[in-house]
Parts: sequence; C-alpha cells; structure tokens
Amino acid sequence: MNRTSYQTPLHEPIEVDATFSRTILGHCRPICFRTNSGREVIISEIGLVHPKYDGLKTTFAFDVTDGSTDYRITLDSESLNWFLEFEGDQYA
Repeated sequence: MNRTSYQTPLHEPIEVDATFSRTILGHCRPICFRTNSGREVIISEIGLVHPKYDGLKTTFAFDVTDGSTDYRITLDSESLNWFLEFEGDQYA
C-alpha cells in the first residue's frame, strides 16, 4: 500500500466550517470545506496538525481526509483565511 505523492501546491482559497475549543485537538478542528467550484468535502479524519512560523505570522497546516482522498488545508492566523494546498488520492 503506497501513498501517492502530493502534486503542485494549489493554494486555492476555500470556505471552512470549524470548531474552536480549548480541549479538542489544539483548539481548532475543521469539519468540512467548500471549494470555489462549490464542491463540499466532509472531513472524516484529521492527521497531523503543524504550525509554520514566518516572523510573527503563523500558518497552521491540517492533513485531513474524507475517507477516499487526502488533503492539506491551511489556516493563515493573521488574515484568518483558509487555503487548499494539496489534494491527492489516499492509496495508489
């Protein structure tokens, strides 16, 4: 079972529904997202969550899946905008 490699970064703005809590997954948990084309992806599992620091700006990357496709979505903590960075099949 091989993972396919992610392709060229998309950096596509998306709309995300998320919950914020002090006790669940480091405060923020995305639930679903919608692309500009109107496609809705319901997140079934969150893998890694990792911050990226650029001076005072922090971007949080979430590796998520809907059960059939893997995605990386990011939250820009300065602008509070979400982006779809990568999309790829879960298994080759």
